[in-house]
Amino acid sequence: MGEMTSSYLRSPADVRAWPADPAARQALQEYLTELPENHVSVNHLLDGSGLDFTGADLSGLDFTEAEFSEAQLSGVRMAGADLYRAWLMGATLHGTDLSGARLRKVEGRGCDARNAILRGVDMERAEFEDADFRRADLSGAQFGQARLSGADLRDADLRDCVFARSVGSTSLRRVRLAGCRVAGASGRVNGPVDIGGDAPHLIDGSDLHDWFASQGAPLVEVAPPTA
Repeated sequence: MGEMTSSYLRSPADVRAWPADPAARQALQEYLTELPENHVSVNHLLDGSGLDFTGADLSGLDFTEAEFSEAQLSGVRMAGADLYRAWLMGATLHGTDLSGARLRKVEGRGCDARNAILRGVDMERAEFEDADFRRADLSGAQFGQARLSGADLRDADLRDCVFARSVGSTSLRRVRLAGCRVAGASGRVNGPVDIGGDAPHLIDGSDLHDWFASQGAPLVEVAPPTA
C-alpha cells in the first residue's frame, strides 16, 4: 500500500475513553502506538476481530482497513472516525455512534446495527448485505453505490439520505423498509424492496417510485427491473 496522508487522529493520547476489556485495550494501544504518523501499511492495521470494545470513545480515530468482524461495539462512540475498507462482518453495533464516519468500501455483511447512529455517514461502495439496521438513524447518509441487499431497515430513519447519483445505483434488493422514514431522500436505487410489515410485499419499478414519492421522496429514481 502506498503512502497516504490522513487528517484523522492516530495516537493513544487521542483516545477519549478506553474499552473496559483488557484484550481490546491492549490491541488498540499497540495499534495506535505503532501507527506511523502519515501513512498506514499492512503491518499497521488494527486486529480487533471478536474483541469487546464496550465503554470506548474512539471518535475521530483512523481505523483504515481495521478488522472488527464479530467484534462487540455496542454503545461505542466512533463519530467522525475513518473506517475506510474496514471489516465489520457480523459485528454487534447496537446504538453505536458512527455519525459522520467514513465507511467507504466497508465490508459489513450480517452486522447487527440496530438503533445505531449513522447520521451523515459516507457509505460509497460499502457492502452491508443482510445487515440489521432496524431503528437506526441513517439520515443524511451518502450511500452512492453501496450494496444493502437483504438488509433490514424497518423503522430506520433515511430522511435526506442520498443514493447513487451520476453512476450506478444503490442496491436495495429485498431490503425491508416497512416503517422507514425516507422524506427528502434522493438518488438512484434498484429493487425490488419489501415494504410489508407482517408479511412480505415486494414492489419495484414504477410502483417503487410511487411509494418513495408517497413517503415524501419524489426525487428517488428507480432503475428498470432486471429479468
